[in-house]
Amino acid sequence: MDPLLFDNSTIMELEEEDPMCIESTIYVLLKAVKYIRRATGDECLHVFLLSMTMGDLLLSSFCYPIEQLREQEIIVLPQWINVVQHFLTWVGLSASSASLILLNADKLLYFKFPLRYANMVTSFKGITLACFVWFGCIVFVSLCWYLECFQCDEDCRQLMILPNKVVMYIVFTVSACIAPSLTSLGVAIYILNVVTSHRSKLSDENGNSSHALATRLRTFYFIFMTTIFTVGTLLPYRIYNIQRQINPRDPREMISCGSIIFSWTCLYFVSLNAILNPIITVTVLPQYRFQWLCKKVSSNPATTAVYV
Repeated sequence: MDPLLFDNSTIMELEEEDPMCIESTIYVLLKAVKYIRRATGDECLHVFLLSMTMGDLLLSSFCYPIEQLREQEIIVLPQWINVVQHFLTWVGLSASSASLILLNADKLLYFKFPLRYANMVTSFKGITLACFVWFGCIVFVSLCWYLECFQCDEDCRQLMILPNKVVMYIVFTVSACIAPSLTSLGVAIYILNVVTSHRSKLSDENGNSSHALATRLRTFYFIFMTTIFTVGTLLPYRIYNIQRQINPRDPREMISCGSIIFSWTCLYFVSLNAILNPIITVTVLPQYRFQWLCKKVSSNPATTAVYV
């Protein structure tokens, strides 16, 4: 049996990367490092956001442009660059998704155990978890390559999944892409119910603590929006690709136009995830907003400088 052709998630034709995406990503990284060093009281939020944004930067600044150059045949890339690109694509996607789980878990602990949160969640624990996520993703992808789950075609332009290794691919996709997204969605919905049920109580509170809690709520809404966006952009292609691997198409059958359009749309959404995540961050999250944006959305910019 011939190996099944595997279309990497970055196979798409994007004319150019949005400069605002790269600028926003670097801006978020710098701000996250600044807040971690400052010890603002919610270092884990910034550590996990830093981890997720690093994955997005890896994809949008290296993996996707390399894919674009290769697919449009602008230049002929050596095999080792193609191999590195495929490897880092999977590492970046899985690390970004896993970091989103940590963001949701951080908010869950804050709303579930507000009095013990400071002792339960520390910057050291957050950094350790983030490093473990990246280490685990690198080890898992390396294991897939070592076990030869993927086979490169000429110059490794595309990866082929061998029929007897499909299970390994499905395990990786479910554990690194689908499960993190669904877990984050479940946690986000749970916290949303908690926040909604206590909205009236929170609105009656006054003073600095009330404002600090309001800042926390805005942070949660940002994480909730990011989770919904991630689920909507990543899951369709992952589920569709698993279905293709379990039930491969007969080579003699013609591919319908609708299937091609659906596949391309799903691939486009995957790329949009890494590109728009940093833009969502600088638009919604108070601590990371651009100064010019703060002046537009608020008549009192000083309120965005409160950190908890």
